[in-house]
Amino acid sequence: MFCTTVRSQSFNPALASRLQKTIDSILIAKDIKGISAGVYIPNMGTWQGVSGISHPGVPITRDMEFAIASNTKLFTAVLLLKLAENNKLKLDDSLHAFLQSYTNIDSNITIRQLLNHTSGLDDVTSVPGYPDSIMNNPRRVYTASELLTWTGTPTFAPGKGWEYCNTNYLLAGLIAEKVTGHSYGKLLRDSILNPLKLDSTFLDVYDSVLYTIAHPWQAGRDNAATPRISLNSAAGAAGAMYSTSSEMLQWYDALMNGKVVNANSIKEMTTFVEKERYGMGIAEYIVSGKSVWTHGGQIWGGYNSSMMYDPATGIIVCILTNQLPAQAFQISVQMLTTVWNAIVGIDESENTESILYPNPTNDMVMISRNDRDIQSIKIFDIHGKIVMETTENTFSIAQLPSGTYQVRVHSIEEVRNYSLIKY
Repeated sequence: MFCTTVRSQSFNPALASRLQKTIDSILIAKDIKGISAGVYIPNMGTWQGVSGISHPGVPITRDMEFAIASNTKLFTAVLLLKLAENNKLKLDDSLHAFLQSYTNIDSNITIRQLLNHTSGLDDVTSVPGYPDSIMNNPRRVYTASELLTWTGTPTFAPGKGWEYCNTNYLLAGLIAEKVTGHSYGKLLRDSILNPLKLDSTFLDVYDSVLYTIAHPWQAGRDNAATPRISLNSAAGAAGAMYSTSSEMLQWYDALMNGKVVNANSIKEMTTFVEKERYGMGIAEYIVSGKSVWTHGGQIWGGYNSSMMYDPATGIIVCILTNQLPAQAFQISVQMLTTVWNAIVGIDESENTESILYPNPTNDMVMISRNDRDIQSIKIFDIHGKIVMETTENTFSIAQLPSGTYQVRVHSIEEVRNYSLIKY
């Protein structure tokens, strides 16, 4: 079952229709249970669309909440940045100024190194047997301090490399609690959620659930009956939050426009570590040659999330799915590309399917309009690199890896660009 909600009368109806068709087609092609999607365009407004089901007989609705998993990290980073603004701490303070010592955790690691993943710490979620240990008693509440005792040997010396690590953000949450004397959940609600009126966004286990949560699916199994207590208490400040696509758009819009932290904090947050291009709770990625600020998340049981922010235009895209494995990142790339194309006037109108078909696909593609006039077809990857050229109106992309591509069709009269998903 499909449903569209356009939350602004000024949002272009043709673009809204195209966005809805995009998530509908991807849901079918990738056999995804459910998608909640949102797009915000400055001076146009917000579109929110949903596709698929929570569970049999119950469609996804726009107010359903999904786990955002590691997108929680941006909230945690912002809490620490706010504490720095208020002179409660400094980003270059070391752990020993706030926390007890833990085996395999160097107390000279700084808050900055936690937030940008240059600490070198071992990831507790990578410990052999971690999922089994957590899920053996799904109703048990785990503490961050307990989990930190599981930390293995460091991967590298602090500041001498980069590796994504949930341990970093468990420590960051503990520092916030130590500095303020309040729980991470209370800080989150008092400092961010309540001021921004994000009443559908919550920290699981520690917050009340006010609305409906979409059922999580993994490997074809509905996991809604399995308690989330152990899983999400262990995820904590690194990944235990839930939200809706509309409130995630609201969160990014407020944050990036200086309504949560000051300009210096945003600069700190978006100072990306070279090569890995990770800042504090957010990363940089190149889509079609353009810099995009982004973060994703997935958590056992069946949720996948992806956020994208275009700093050049202020456009924001949110994709939430209730299934693993899933393709939230690829969907967000496709949605952002569709919006960009619409803004610059590239035709992705109601007739797109009859021009580039099927889409998504894993093999053959047919261009069914102006086929006698085609002079050349060039296919670009998300980095803007040409990966294939042809002059045939029917061709195979079976040799290309899964992802989102731009197809540029040169004909006698014009040049047309289309987004194509290879699954």
